[in-house]
Amino acid sequence: MKSKINIHFRIYLLILFPALLGAGLIFFQLFKLVTVQSAYYRQFAHQYSIKRFKVNPERGKIFSADGKLLAINVPKYNVWFDPMVVKSDKDYYAHVPPLARGLAKYVGKTPAYWEKKLKERRKQRRRYLFIGENIDFQTFNQIKKLPLFKRGRFKGGFVYESIHAREYPFGDILRRTIGRSDEKIKYGIEGAYDKILSGKPGWQLKHKINSKYWKPVNDFNEVDPVDGKDLVLSVDMQFQDIAYQTLLKQLQKYNADHGCVVIMEAQTGFIKAIVNLGQKTDGAYHEIRNYAVGENYEPGSVFKPFTFLALLEDNKVDTNTVFTIENNVYQYYDLKIRDAHHYETPLKMTVSEALAKSSNIVTVMMTDKFYRQNPVAFVNRISDGFGLGRKLGVDIKGEAQPVIPHPDDKENWKVYKLGMMAYGYTVKLTPLQILAYYNAFANGGIVLKPQFVEKILHNGKETRIKPVVINRQLAGKENLNKLAFMLRKVVTEGTATNLNSPYVAIAGKTGTTQTEYWTGNTQYIASFAGWFPYEKPQYSMIVVIHKPDKNIGYYGNAVAGTVFREIAEQIQGLTPDTIYVALKNN
Repeated sequence: MKSKINIHFRIYLLILFPALLGAGLIFFQLFKLVTVQSAYYRQFAHQYSIKRFKVNPERGKIFSADGKLLAINVPKYNVWFDPMVVKSDKDYYAHVPPLARGLAKYVGKTPAYWEKKLKERRKQRRRYLFIGENIDFQTFNQIKKLPLFKRGRFKGGFVYESIHAREYPFGDILRRTIGRSDEKIKYGIEGAYDKILSGKPGWQLKHKINSKYWKPVNDFNEVDPVDGKDLVLSVDMQFQDIAYQTLLKQLQKYNADHGCVVIMEAQTGFIKAIVNLGQKTDGAYHEIRNYAVGENYEPGSVFKPFTFLALLEDNKVDTNTVFTIENNVYQYYDLKIRDAHHYETPLKMTVSEALAKSSNIVTVMMTDKFYRQNPVAFVNRISDGFGLGRKLGVDIKGEAQPVIPHPDDKENWKVYKLGMMAYGYTVKLTPLQILAYYNAFANGGIVLKPQFVEKILHNGKETRIKPVVINRQLAGKENLNKLAFMLRKVVTEGTATNLNSPYVAIAGKTGTTQTEYWTGNTQYIASFAGWFPYEKPQYSMIVVIHKPDKNIGYYGNAVAGTVFREIAEQIQGLTPDTIYVALKNN
């Protein structure tokens, strides 16, 4: 009996042991799955089936000072169709032909193409037929009214996700300044104010459809995004349009390479217009680059007012100090300095006349006489005293570094650079940097930071941006008044008499700079910087035009100055006192 029991026990043991071992292994694997490997499989499911996606908030709008919409988010849609939601085959196939015709009309391709796709999907019992991406709002509204689709997601299989696309209603106008902001590149206002405009993202769960597309799990966000704030620029689109059209016309007339115009509000530093146009290979002009902010160049005679102001501030000369031009060629070390005009020599010329007539000879004579033994004093006055050696710190990206040669730079400094600096060579500044200081000439000496954003709007609240002072007093009031008077004489008696308008009093300085002279094929840069009206300054402005056709013209007063005058007259024409000014001056 005992032996029988032992035999039965062994049999049971042989049967049960593998079963118990298998069960143990199963429980062990389950335990491992629940504990050790659970994180891995959750991640696997998260990655390959359901995933959390960022939901971008509504990006803030950008407006002009006069209320024009410059940048806005528009809704776009990605659409799918789930044919398995429709319960009845008879119901489904009855609606296929009109649905196919509608899709062909609004999405593209032929009705036959869509009818074949719709029938194949139902027959194969496959879900989520892709309909289209980046569909605009109007087309989306038509699509969702199509047969079956109009029943919605759960009865008609209409699945979609809403996305945002950035659009710019004014197209190329102001495009480089408004800029762009995405994952790859940020520049302009969009880049500088990205955090303010972008808001705070939310998130939603999406289910993977195929290797390319994911669809939302729910019709709602798990966490809603917080929309961005709106910006109001200081740019006035009337001013912008005037500046754009006037510059474009001049670039075309002179077949120039590129140019820019910037208009600044004299008392605040806010930018009222900024235009940057460059010529493409097809000859057309577009906003290719923000030349006003990012391109430093040798300004030539537009720089002379800084030299004259330094001489006044250091008590070296007064406006009536006289210098004698002995010859039309002035030997300065190995350089031969000439003026644009030929004189009957010897000729006595006051400091005031020298600036009005843009005399290179007198400018170099003065600088050499008073600073030859101490060039550091002149350079430090320009670079540190006036601040021309420092960036303005504009908000938008890409401001070029000013270049001011210094005698302490033993490797690069040459003795003749002192004289060349005096009339605007070997130094490099951007148009916006030059304008900021001409704006100070206009407003009594306050150097203001150029700003583009005037207000931030959010939830009905308005935050105004205040003017930012870089230097509260550029120079002494008396010397600034003397300089302003001399710059008015440039227009009334000097190189820019063609800009002496009966409608608006202009003050400023011409510049005709040689460039690419080192190549043997000298080109020119024409510029004019100044302000208007002269006695009660409202706006400062700079016009710079690079490489006009030399056979047509290249002087600063004709190429750039006439643009300045036309813009100033048109802007003045927007004010009600224009007729009075014209009658008074006549």
